[in-house]
Amino acid sequence: MKIVSSVLQEINGIQIYYIIGLLIFVVLFVYIFIRTYFLTPRAELTSIKNSIFEEDELNNNESTLKK
Repeated sequence: MKIVSSVLQEINGIQIYYIIGLLIFVVLFVYIFIRTYFLTPRAELTSIKNSIFEEDELNNNESTLKK
């Protein structure tokens, strides 16, 4: 790994790629956060939450019946 890091340090302007990668990550994270918490209707989020609980209850009932 030391060979790779020494080669990368010798390349001029390589730091810009680290900065661009970090900016892409942050922008996507903020976009997904805003879309999830501010733009998705609460009724839809509640529906998704309840469907997970209902599926879990169905799985528990099926495992109880098999015993």
